Amino acid sequence: MSAGVPGRTTAAHRKNRADLKALTAEHGLPCALCGQPIDTTLKHTDKWAFAYDHIKSVVAYPELADDPSNGQPSHKICNENKGEGDPKPGLGDPSEVW
Repeated sequence: MSAGVPGRTTAAHRKNRADLKALTAEHGLPCALCGQPIDTTLKHTDKWAFAYDHIKSVVAYPELADDPSNGQPSHKICNENKGEGDPKPGLGDPSEVW
């Protein structure tokens, strides 16, 4: 078992984060939460910097904490605004065009 907090400080999480950041830089992947581009060269303290977002909450799904398929790129601010819960569902498609 890895030392550290699963999904936050384990060696597996650090590797997942580094791999996803490299993939985001290489392919220009957008923020999964707002859809805008991510500048992976920004310092981690910048609110628009790359952040590793857990698709399924680490709190609700601890078994997925270090699963690389549970990660998506996001901005630091978008990830902070999402919080620890799962994303809220959208409004969906309108019933008719107005």
